[in-house]
Amino acid sequence: MSDNTPSSLTPHIISFFKALTTNQKIIDLASNIQQNLQQGHTCIAYKNSIDDRLISPDGNSGYIVQHNNKAGFRNFYNQENYIRSEFLNSSKPSIDFDKLNNVYKNVYKDIQKTSKAGDTEGIDLQWQASVEFLLHSRFILCGGPGTGKTTTVMRMLLIYQSLYPEHKIVLAAPTGKAANRLMQSIKANATSLNINPAMQEILSITAQTLHRLLGYNPQNNKFKYHQKNPLLYDLVIIDESSMLDISMTYTLLKALKPNAKLVLIGDKNQLPAVGIGNVFADLCHLNRQTQVTTNILKQLEQGININNCPTSNYIELNRNYRFIAGSIVARLAAAMLNRDFPQLLSYKNQPNFIWNNPANKQDKNKLLIDWYKSIPAGETSVLLSPTNFGENSVDELNKLALQIIYKNKQKSENMPVMVTKNDYTLNIFNGDIGHMQWLDDKWYVAFMSETTTQHIQLDAIHQWQIAHAISIHKSQGSEYDHVLIAIPENLENKILTNQLLYTAITRAKSSVTLWASDAIMNEIINTKAQRMTFLN
Repeated sequence: MSDNTPSSLTPHIISFFKALTTNQKIIDLASNIQQNLQQGHTCIAYKNSIDDRLISPDGNSGYIVQHNNKAGFRNFYNQENYIRSEFLNSSKPSIDFDKLNNVYKNVYKDIQKTSKAGDTEGIDLQWQASVEFLLHSRFILCGGPGTGKTTTVMRMLLIYQSLYPEHKIVLAAPTGKAANRLMQSIKANATSLNINPAMQEILSITAQTLHRLLGYNPQNNKFKYHQKNPLLYDLVIIDESSMLDISMTYTLLKALKPNAKLVLIGDKNQLPAVGIGNVFADLCHLNRQTQVTTNILKQLEQGININNCPTSNYIELNRNYRFIAGSIVARLAAAMLNRDFPQLLSYKNQPNFIWNNPANKQDKNKLLIDWYKSIPAGETSVLLSPTNFGENSVDELNKLALQIIYKNKQKSENMPVMVTKNDYTLNIFNGDIGHMQWLDDKWYVAFMSETTTQHIQLDAIHQWQIAHAISIHKSQGSEYDHVLIAIPENLENKILTNQLLYTAITRAKSSVTLWASDAIMNEIINTKAQRMTFLN
C-alpha cells in the first residue's frame, strides 16, 4: 500500500493550502488539523470563526469544516457524518413474526440447556441480541472478554440462517489472526452448544480479513467492491471492530448492497484503531444514548408482534462467563476500567499475578527463565510490550527469549515468526504468526488457519521478526493462557494509556506477569486516550 500516512502527507497538505490562499490563519489551521491526524484525531477544538470560501459549516463545500466548535478536513467530516447516519437512522426491516417465533423456540429449545442466562434486569442479553439484531439493518454488539460475544454470534447465525436459508452470510475481521480466532471460537461454541445436525451448515461459513472481503488491490490502492459494485452478502458480521478506522468503516458501509445487514462486534474499552478515528467506541457511545431495554424475549413468549415494539440497535453484554468469580484477570481488568490504582496495587503478587520491576538485564534474564519454567506444558504464552525498540521493548524481550530458549540461535524448529508487512502475492499479512519448520533442507514457516496449513519458504518472506514477544497492538484479536507485560519507564510516552494496558491484560486467560514500576502504573491507569472526532 502506498505511503498515505498523515505524517507523510503533511508537507503536501501545507503546500496545497498555500497554493489556494494567502490567509495565514487558514494555512495554520490546516497545519494544525494535519498534525492532529497523526495522533488519530479527525478534528481539533476550534472556536474562532473564519469567513472564507475554503471553510464550510456543513461539509457541502470548501476543504475545511467548522462545526460545533470543531474544525477538520471535509472528507473526514463527511465520512463520519455518513457513518453516524447509517447507525443512528438505520432502517428497521419487518420480519415474519410467526416464522420468527417458531424458529426462536426451536433454536432456544436446542441450546438453552447449555446457555448461561441472565444479564441485566432479568433480560438474557445474549438471546436479546440474537433476536433484536434482526430488526435493524445496522447493529452493534459490545462486550469485554468472556462476556459471550462469540456465543451470541452463534445464536444470531442459527436464527438468521433458519429464517433466511437462501441468504448469503460472511464473517470478517480487520486482521487474519482475528478472523482465524473467530472461526475457532465459533466451532468450539458449536460443539459446546450441542447444535443439532440440521443446523450444522452454520459451520461452513468462513471468516476472512476485511481487505480480502472488499477485494483490496495493492497495485492501485483501490477496492473491488464499492457502491457501484456492492458485495453480494445479505448479512455481514465484523469482529474486533475496535480496530476499524474511519476510512475502512466508510468503505465497508459503501460496499454493502441495499437491504444488507451489518453487525459490528467488539470491546469499546480496547485500544482504538491504529489508523484515524475511534469509530467503534464513538458508535457505542452514540447508540447507547438511544438504547431501549424492551424485553423482546418476553414479547415473543407472549405472542406480541415485536415488529411494533421499541427496540435498540445497540446491546452491551456485561456478565462475564470466561473468568470465574474472583478471577485475577477479571479483577485486574475491572481495576483498569475503574482507574483504581490502590485496588490494582492490592492484587500485587497474588496467585496468577506477579508484579516485578527488574532493575537490569540480569534480573530480567532470571525472571524470564523462571516465568518460562512456570508455564505448564501445552499452554500458550506471549511476551507483550507497547514499544518495538528500547527498554522493555519487543526487540529486547525477543533477544532475551532467543538467548534463554534457543541459546541465541536465529532459526530453530517451531520458533514463532510474525509477518511485519502485507504480501498479497503470498497471501500473508502484517501480524500473521507462523512457526518455523525444517523441510527438504530449507527453512519454511507454517501458517495454520482453521481449515489449512500453508507452508512458505522463510527466504520468500521479505519482512518478519521472531514472535515470542509482540507489541500490544499486534496482540489484539488473540488470547493466551499466560501473558508477561513489560512496560518501559518513560512517563513522557504518550502511547502508555489505560486502554493499552487493559488490552494487554485481557489477552490473558489464566495469569498475568507485569514488569513495571508503581509510578509508571499509577500514571498509566489514570491516562485515558481521548481522540477528538466529529462522531463524538
